[in-house]
Amino acid sequence: MVRRLAALTLTTLAATFCAIPAANASAPDEPIGRGEVMDRAWSWIEEQVPYSQTGCHNNQFGCYRPDCSGYVSMAWHLSSSLTTWSLWNVTFDIPADDLQPGDALLRDSGGVDHVALFVRWADAAHTQPVVREEYDFGHVAEELVWTDGLRGFTPRRYNQLDDLAPYGSIAVKYDSMGGPGSVLGRPVRGERDASLGGRFQQFENGMILWHPDVAYAVYGDILTRFWATDAERRWGFPTMDEADAARAPDGTRGRYQFFERGLFLWSPSTGTHVVHDAIYDAFHGAGHESVLGYPTTDEVDEAGGGRAQRFQKATIHWHPDKGTWITDN
Repeated sequence: MVRRLAALTLTTLAATFCAIPAANASAPDEPIGRGEVMDRAWSWIEEQVPYSQTGCHNNQFGCYRPDCSGYVSMAWHLSSSLTTWSLWNVTFDIPADDLQPGDALLRDSGGVDHVALFVRWADAAHTQPVVREEYDFGHVAEELVWTDGLRGFTPRRYNQLDDLAPYGSIAVKYDSMGGPGSVLGRPVRGERDASLGGRFQQFENGMILWHPDVAYAVYGDILTRFWATDAERRWGFPTMDEADAARAPDGTRGRYQFFERGLFLWSPSTGTHVVHDAIYDAFHGAGHESVLGYPTTDEVDEAGGGRAQRFQKATIHWHPDKGTWITDN
């Protein structure tokens, strides 16, 4: 058994993978999505199942031995309760940097025979894993932080884990858009960490970006521009879904999407450009695209240390000493 370290005190983290039930139930020993794994694992934490090396705990997910390996066997929907030794036979090594919810930390050496389910990293440096586990007599299934790192445990992935199946908030967003039949198409990459503390998943025609506690889709030309300009590291996370923009004075109609630090505007004739900071404030004050039209350039340098951005009907100028002003094209 392993020594207990620190309990996870942020209750919002405990709900991260239990508030949204998995959409599809798996069959024993068959492919299973991460969302279903974490829902199954949460059930024993919610029920406060006590550790034991005999008997089984029976709930809606079946009857499994309530020790560390029985708990993981239950979460992965195996047909029986395996041991820490036999779990090696149904898993494969992964890099620690690729640990994802529902993967395992496994060890049967140095006097330690134990396995725990990985939930997430508790710190930005990826040195303190949050785990779900059954770990010793007198304790119940819990979600905890290992404050002293991986401690010689090997990151392993269940060989029937369906890494592409959306789960959690991203799954809710994807399903609300129509799933595989939506503009996004089918998933092509499993959910992974985004920069700046978020999560993302890529699909055939776009992506869904999550940042506590909301997810939005980004696709098409706006996504292409977002990626080409350093994505969320430059613009932050989306704060809305893409939507119809207003009609410009010449009749042009396009699409727009706000991010934390900029407005992406697209039209068929002007392409996608970002309006931000002081020039955005002037654009907003002047009536947006319905008055000035769509942007035809990004911001560019002007003589004397200023910046400018051209729109269909006007140009917005900015200078650190003069502020912003608008000239007709």
